[in-house]
Amino acid sequence: MKTLLDARSRRHGISYLLGMGPLLVILALLIVLPLGMLLYASFVDSPPNPGAGLGKLTWENFNFLSTSAGRDSVKNSLIIGVGATALATIFGGSLAWLAARSDVPLRPFVYLAGVLPLFVDSLVGTLAWTVLAAPTSGFINLILAASGMPTLNIYSVGGIVFVLALYYAPFIFLLVHSALVLVDSQLEEAALVAGASPFRVVTAITFPVVAPALIGGMLLCLMLTMENFPVPMILGTPARVNSLPTTIFQFMSSSPARANEAAALGLILTLFMLLLLFGHTRFIQRRDYATVTGKGLRVRRTRLAGWRWVALSFSVLYMLVSVVLPFAALGVVSMRVDRYISSASELLGGDWSLVRVSAMVADPDFRKAAYNSLVAALVAAVLGATLYFWISYVRYRSSLRGRKLLEQISMLPVAMPAMVLGLGYLWTWTLLPLPLYGTLMILSLAFVSRFAPQGVRSVSASINQISPDLEDAARVGGAGRLRSVLEIIVPLMRTGLGATMLMVFILSIRELSVAIFLYSPDSFVLSILVFTKWVGGSFADAATISLLYSLFLLLITLAGRRWLEGAERA
Repeated sequence: MKTLLDARSRRHGISYLLGMGPLLVILALLIVLPLGMLLYASFVDSPPNPGAGLGKLTWENFNFLSTSAGRDSVKNSLIIGVGATALATIFGGSLAWLAARSDVPLRPFVYLAGVLPLFVDSLVGTLAWTVLAAPTSGFINLILAASGMPTLNIYSVGGIVFVLALYYAPFIFLLVHSALVLVDSQLEEAALVAGASPFRVVTAITFPVVAPALIGGMLLCLMLTMENFPVPMILGTPARVNSLPTTIFQFMSSSPARANEAAALGLILTLFMLLLLFGHTRFIQRRDYATVTGKGLRVRRTRLAGWRWVALSFSVLYMLVSVVLPFAALGVVSMRVDRYISSASELLGGDWSLVRVSAMVADPDFRKAAYNSLVAALVAAVLGATLYFWISYVRYRSSLRGRKLLEQISMLPVAMPAMVLGLGYLWTWTLLPLPLYGTLMILSLAFVSRFAPQGVRSVSASINQISPDLEDAARVGGAGRLRSVLEIIVPLMRTGLGATMLMVFILSIRELSVAIFLYSPDSFVLSILVFTKWVGGSFADAATISLLYSLFLLLITLAGRRWLEGAERA
């Protein structure tokens, strides 16, 4: 008996070393160490550069928060985050309700309107809106001025809030729509019978019932908008509106760099994100939101009567301002020979040509950036899907002690703003004796870390849909664990793994904030090229690259969808 127990103990020890051990080391390098470097740099007087030695402990890095500029940065971040979240909730929540619970005409179009802006990079959308609503030269302002109407100013806090709300509303839409389709109509019908108005039913029953999805979407939107860097950088710089992410960038770009103060601001932003996550978890755990029971599910669509076409017009307007007008503006800038337009009458006139687009396609910098983006994103997708599968498998298919810790560590980047993660990577990989800094590999690793929460959740959802009995049967038949995984689990999960790879691939190509501190002259990617062109004043080039960049993403998305559909039929 003792021999049997010893054998089991040895097998468990070997399994631990082969499963948990490497994963803990990998996650420590990818997530824990960058966060630790940020924490360390926040409380010392010198940045953790190679050969710098240990710094002295100090609180002076946080002194910036006591200045008027520091308070303004915090205040602006809160105003931008809360304002954009509130407006995105109105956009996304309204479209979700119309698509899921109303008799609005052309409901598939309404659903498309709610989802499509998700595929527009906020960097590209922001550049487009500078073309549309710049105070003196914006196309919309030219039309408004010609009509004698007040003009817009996109270079303002309101402009930042508006643009962020446009491109983060789809997160609210997707979460709320998924919850609304599961709300049993009996609750709403009972309220109507009791004399409640349709508006009262929606506000007092429908949306409160889907509170977990609504609050989860609002929390996600608040975190993403507060950490967003390109939108407040492009729209806030002319108006001297700084947020925490833009201040961090300015500190790192100054000469000499104020790296420790940047780390302190990054730590404050991270702690705020952790506080939001904690509050959300406590809120959800204290309530019961179950509406689908053994009695079945019945969905009733609210009749909008005369408001049906108003609702459809709202959907069309959202699609127009979030997708159609921005890309039309980029097209005008890219294809007009004379890009200077001084009046509304010149918008559709003048000479048009594809010379600028053709020249950009042939430009060595564009080709290099496109190649680097493809390579970095592809490596991130493959490595990420492998790592996420490994974590999920150990978490849900093993009995190893501490397996929940793997999932908890992989969720940490949710609370780490992208720019803060990039800052941690900057110090981590310049100190480690591995020649990765300035290469595409460090970008890929940073992308893997950045999207670990989404990737692990996605793969875990797929692996939990497969019964362990299949694997157990294979092992009873003589197959080893590795063979059963490769021949049973992976083939059954090919669609889920493919979707995860596609998600990481697309998100990696779009990512700017993580890469802003990690690229080199040999490893710049498309998002970096767009940003540097804007910084350098080459706006027409930035617009042209943005147009090609978006077409590039569209083609990848369509090809990925076709591939996934083929995998599902196989």
